[in-house]
Amino acid sequence: METKPKTKRRYHNYELHSTQRKFTVFYYYNKATADYFESCLIENDIPYERGTGSDLVKRHLIGVHENYAERAKELNEESMNMYRRPFLGTIAIRNGLLIFMAFVFLLAIVGYCVRQG
Repeated sequence: METKPKTKRRYHNYELHSTQRKFTVFYYYNKATADYFESCLIENDIPYERGTGSDLVKRHLIGVHENYAERAKELNEESMNMYRRPFLGTIAIRNGLLIFMAFVFLLAIVGYCVRQG
């Protein structure tokens, strides 16, 4: 059986501008991530525009022209990976979940054995 190679995780925190279709808008809920992405754009000499969203949740918006969109998407991935947090947080939470799942599994085995006997 052939195994598929692992692919990079893709983020889709961007969309085409609602009125100017030649611009891709990247949106962030974390200011630090938006600032890092902005510094990457400056470092790579990519022109951009920055603003904030007017919806219920404050979003940091950065618009990039379609000529630079592919490189900006790569920088976006780098920015998102830089500030990504572990799924379960701390070691204590992970170990607690592991112990809880072992207890549930043990309880299921004991229940099965008692039922059979």
